[in-house]
Amino acid sequence: MNPRKRFFPLFCLLGFWPILAALFICCSSPAGDGAAKPSAISGRKTLCWILIDFDTFFCSPCLAPLLEFCQALPGPIQEERLRGILVYSRRSDGNEDSRYARVVQTKMQGFIKANDIRFPIVLDEHHLFNGLLNSNTQALLFDDQRQVVRKFSFPFQPGEKSDILNLLLSNDGG
Repeated sequence: MNPRKRFFPLFCLLGFWPILAALFICCSSPAGDGAAKPSAISGRKTLCWILIDFDTFFCSPCLAPLLEFCQALPGPIQEERLRGILVYSRRSDGNEDSRYARVVQTKMQGFIKANDIRFPIVLDEHHLFNGLLNSNTQALLFDDQRQVVRKFSFPFQPGEKSDILNLLLSNDGG
Protein backbone atom coordinates (compact mmCIF):
# COMPACT_ATOMS: atom_id res chain seq x y z
CA MET A 1 0.00 0.00 0.00
CA ASN A 2 1.18 3.49 -0.84
CA PRO A 3 2.52 5.16 2.38
CA ARG A 4 0.68 8.38 1.51
CA LYS A 5 -2.66 6.58 1.39
CA ARG A 6 -1.93 4.68 4.59
CA PHE A 7 -1.13 7.80 6.62
CA PHE A 8 -3.69 10.13 5.00
CA PRO A 9 -6.47 9.39 7.58
CA LEU A 10 -4.00 10.03 10.40
CA PHE A 11 -2.93 13.30 8.79
CA CYS A 12 -6.57 14.36 8.39
CA LEU A 13 -7.33 13.55 12.02
CA LEU A 14 -4.26 15.35 13.37
CA GLY A 15 -4.73 18.27 10.98
CA PHE A 16 -8.36 18.71 12.07
CA TRP A 17 -7.82 19.37 15.80
CA PRO A 18 -5.77 22.59 15.50
CA ILE A 19 -8.51 24.01 13.30
CA LEU A 20 -11.17 23.06 15.83
CA ALA A 21 -9.11 24.56 18.66
CA ALA A 22 -8.70 27.81 16.73
CA LEU A 23 -12.44 27.95 16.07
CA PHE A 24 -13.12 27.31 19.75
CA ILE A 25 -10.86 30.15 20.87
CA CYS A 26 -12.15 32.59 18.25
CA CYS A 27 -15.80 31.78 18.90
CA SER A 28 -15.65 31.57 22.71
CA SER A 29 -17.03 35.06 23.16
CA PRO A 30 -20.83 35.06 23.27
CA ALA A 31 -20.77 38.55 21.79
CA GLY A 32 -19.13 37.12 18.67
CA ASP A 33 -16.37 39.72 18.73
CA GLY A 34 -13.66 37.09 18.27
CA ALA A 35 -12.07 37.79 21.66
CA ALA A 36 -12.11 34.84 24.03
CA LYS A 37 -13.20 35.85 27.49
CA PRO A 38 -11.27 34.38 30.43
CA SER A 39 -14.41 32.81 31.91
CA ALA A 40 -14.98 30.89 28.68
CA ILE A 41 -11.51 29.37 28.79
CA SER A 42 -10.72 29.01 32.48
CA GLY A 43 -12.50 26.58 34.77
CA ARG A 44 -14.27 23.39 33.87
CA LYS A 45 -16.98 23.89 31.31
CA THR A 46 -18.73 21.34 29.18
CA LEU A 47 -19.03 22.66 25.65
CA CYS A 48 -21.03 21.32 22.74
CA TRP A 49 -20.18 21.89 19.10
CA ILE A 50 -22.99 21.01 16.71
CA LEU A 51 -22.00 20.02 13.19
CA ILE A 52 -25.14 20.79 11.21
CA ASP A 53 -25.61 19.06 7.88
CA PHE A 54 -27.15 21.62 5.49
CA ASP A 55 -29.43 18.94 3.99
CA THR A 56 -31.13 18.74 7.41
CA PHE A 57 -32.85 22.05 6.66
CA PHE A 58 -34.88 20.34 3.91
CA CYS A 59 -36.16 17.46 6.05
CA SER A 60 -38.59 18.34 8.86
CA PRO A 61 -38.22 14.99 10.69
CA CYS A 62 -34.42 15.41 10.51
CA LEU A 63 -34.54 18.99 11.79
CA ALA A 64 -36.97 18.39 14.66
CA PRO A 65 -34.46 16.71 17.06
CA LEU A 66 -31.99 19.59 16.61
CA LEU A 67 -34.69 22.19 17.30
CA GLU A 68 -35.96 20.27 20.35
CA PHE A 69 -32.43 20.10 21.70
CA CYS A 70 -31.84 23.83 21.20
CA GLN A 71 -35.20 24.77 22.71
CA ALA A 72 -34.43 22.65 25.79
CA LEU A 73 -31.49 24.95 26.60
CA PRO A 74 -31.97 28.47 28.00
CA GLY A 75 -30.57 31.30 25.88
CA PRO A 76 -27.63 32.08 28.21
CA ILE A 77 -26.53 28.42 28.16
CA GLN A 78 -26.78 28.37 24.36
CA GLU A 79 -24.67 31.52 24.14
CA GLU A 80 -22.04 30.29 26.57
CA ARG A 81 -21.74 26.57 25.83
CA LEU A 82 -22.93 25.87 22.29
CA ARG A 83 -21.27 26.55 18.96
CA GLY A 84 -22.37 25.45 15.52
CA ILE A 85 -20.70 24.69 12.23
CA LEU A 86 -22.86 24.44 9.12
CA VAL A 87 -21.45 21.83 6.77
CA TYR A 88 -22.52 21.59 3.13
CA SER A 89 -21.39 19.65 0.08
CA ARG A 90 -18.66 21.03 -2.13
CA ARG A 91 -19.68 22.06 -5.64
CA SER A 92 -17.52 20.97 -8.55
CA ASP A 93 -17.11 24.45 -10.04
CA GLY A 94 -15.34 27.00 -7.84
CA ASN A 95 -17.58 29.88 -8.94
CA GLU A 96 -20.68 27.78 -8.44
CA ASP A 97 -19.43 26.84 -4.97
CA SER A 98 -19.05 30.47 -3.87
CA ARG A 99 -22.57 31.32 -5.12
CA TYR A 100 -23.95 28.25 -3.39
CA ALA A 101 -22.17 29.31 -0.18
CA ARG A 102 -24.15 32.56 -0.22
CA VAL A 103 -27.41 30.60 -0.60
CA VAL A 104 -26.39 28.32 2.28
CA GLN A 105 -25.51 31.32 4.45
CA THR A 106 -28.85 33.00 3.71
CA LYS A 107 -30.74 29.82 4.59
CA MET A 108 -28.72 29.53 7.82
CA GLN A 109 -29.46 33.13 8.83
CA GLY A 110 -33.18 32.58 8.26
CA PHE A 111 -33.07 29.41 10.36
CA ILE A 112 -31.28 31.21 13.21
CA LYS A 113 -33.74 34.09 13.20
CA ALA A 114 -36.91 32.00 12.79
CA ASN A 115 -36.00 29.61 15.61
CA ASP A 116 -34.41 32.05 18.06
CA ILE A 117 -31.10 30.20 17.96
CA ARG A 118 -28.81 31.98 20.42
CA PHE A 119 -25.46 30.32 19.71
CA PRO A 120 -23.13 31.30 16.88
CA ILE A 121 -23.12 29.13 13.79
CA VAL A 122 -20.30 29.50 11.29
CA LEU A 123 -20.26 28.32 7.71
CA ASP A 124 -17.70 25.68 6.80
CA GLU A 125 -16.74 27.41 3.53
CA HIS A 126 -13.58 25.33 3.10
CA HIS A 127 -15.40 22.02 3.69
CA LEU A 128 -13.08 21.02 6.54
CA PHE A 129 -15.76 19.09 8.40
CA ASN A 130 -17.44 17.21 5.53
CA GLY A 131 -15.61 14.00 6.41
CA LEU A 132 -16.97 14.00 9.97
CA LEU A 133 -20.64 13.87 9.01
CA ASN A 134 -22.45 10.69 8.07
CA SER A 135 -25.26 12.63 6.35
CA ASN A 136 -26.80 13.69 9.66
CA THR A 137 -26.28 16.43 12.19
CA GLN A 138 -23.92 15.59 15.02
CA ALA A 139 -23.00 16.96 18.43
CA LEU A 140 -19.43 16.94 19.71
CA LEU A 141 -19.50 17.18 23.49
CA PHE A 142 -16.30 18.39 25.12
CA ASP A 143 -16.73 16.82 28.55
CA ASP A 144 -14.17 18.62 30.69
CA GLN A 145 -14.89 16.58 33.82
CA ARG A 146 -14.07 13.28 32.15
CA GLN A 147 -11.46 14.89 29.86
CA VAL A 148 -13.01 13.37 26.72
CA VAL A 149 -14.76 14.39 23.54
CA ARG A 150 -17.89 12.41 22.77
CA LYS A 151 -19.75 12.32 19.47
CA PHE A 152 -23.54 11.95 19.22
CA SER A 153 -25.75 11.77 16.13
CA PHE A 154 -29.16 13.38 15.83
CA PRO A 155 -31.68 11.97 16.61
CA PHE A 156 -30.15 10.94 19.91
CA GLN A 157 -30.40 7.44 21.31
CA PRO A 158 -32.52 7.01 24.47
CA GLY A 159 -30.87 8.75 27.41
CA GLU A 160 -28.24 10.64 25.36
CA LYS A 161 -30.19 13.91 25.18
CA SER A 162 -30.77 14.02 28.95
CA ASP A 163 -27.10 13.21 29.64
CA ILE A 164 -25.94 16.04 27.37
CA LEU A 165 -28.48 18.49 28.79
CA ASN A 166 -27.48 17.61 32.36
CA LEU A 167 -23.84 18.31 31.61
CA LEU A 168 -24.56 21.57 29.81
CA LEU A 169 -27.02 22.81 32.43
CA SER A 170 -24.89 22.00 35.48
CA ASN A 171 -23.31 25.02 37.20
CA ASP A 172 -19.71 23.94 36.73
CA GLY A 173 -20.23 22.32 33.34
CA GLY A 174 -19.27 18.87 34.51
